[in-house]
Amino acid sequence: MATNVSGCLVKMLVFLLGVVMGTGLTAVAGVLLFIPDRTTVISVDPTSTAPGVYVKKVDRVVGGTYYEIWLGPSPDRGHVVTVPAGWEHDPQRETTGDGMRLKFDNGGEIFVPKASYS
Repeated sequence: MATNVSGCLVKMLVFLLGVVMGTGLTAVAGVLLFIPDRTTVISVDPTSTAPGVYVKKVDRVVGGTYYEIWLGPSPDRGHVVTVPAGWEHDPQRETTGDGMRLKFDNGGEIFVPKASYS
């Protein structure tokens, strides 16, 4: 009879240890996901014709580094274009009457309609 009680007690202690560790890991993961990103403006082109072009580097604790191009009146307001991974972060810009075309060295292009940033 003593063997059953000690075996049951060990199982309960292992279960409680798992609950405590699971709760702790969930709390740590939750904190890491809510740490704010660090954003650095690395290129500014506030042209006289709309829109201004602002290239930002975003460093994340979880998820690495990526680049954003903001089209608008200021670095903190405008339309955001996330640059795909592996593409350069400072494309050639071609403004047309319909919008702006961002041309990258790898042959990729992103077109942003004028209604998005004006």
